Amino acid sequence: MQRRIFTLIEILVVVVILGILAAIVIPRLTGGGKDAAGKRVLAPKEKAQQVGTISYVSQIQQAITMYKMDNDERLPASLQELKRYGVTDEMLVDGVSKQPLQYNPQTGEVTSPTALPGSVGRALNLQNQGQ
Repeated sequence: MQRRIFTLIEILVVVVILGILAAIVIPRLTGGGKDAAGKRVLAPKEKAQQVGTISYVSQIQQAITMYKMDNDERLPASLQELKRYGVTDEMLVDGVSKQPLQYNPQTGEVTSPTALPGSVGRALNLQNQGQ
């Protein structure tokens, strides 16, 4: 019975293939790579923070709706006025950039610098105005 062993060349080929795969996959997992459009890919932790911020913005919009119902359809002057409706300081900060959420007291629109590029904040605002 003859025993088959791997040669040095075969082992090196496997190591090179694994290195190439790691070079492709690791930047996407850590957020250092770019997608096909050239935009930076978020790390999984940043993506989770982004989703959390979107959830917070939705909850803030609901608190704005409750505030309007209690105050003759007037919008709050600032997001700090929503504390009695369950809005916390943590909810008022973007999870990825750690910057405060942006609030327009004339329209009631709440946006985030990273999680809500443009129309999502307006869509949430319009959805709550329709209720």
